[in-house]
Amino acid sequence: MQTDDPAVAEIVDFISGEVGVDKSLLTPETPVAELGISSLDLIETIFKLESRFGIEIPNDGPLNGNDVTVGTLVDHVAELLAAQKGKTA
Repeated sequence: MQTDDPAVAEIVDFISGEVGVDKSLLTPETPVAELGISSLDLIETIFKLESRFGIEIPNDGPLNGNDVTVGTLVDHVAELLAAQKGKTA
């Protein structure tokens, strides 16, 4: 999770606002469950990320499971955004 990447910063800000958690608590190693984000909340957040950024996050990817970290979530979304930009460039 590159904190100096503007796309990553935008993703972190979006997640922070959606789940109501201060972005300083969104460290790469932090499990989303420790932030009070249930699996259902995570799914809802993923849908909102898809809508906000115009991407499709696969159900069978790295976000499938109970041990998802903030870093995994942010990095996966950032990778999908980069791939999308590569297709449109």
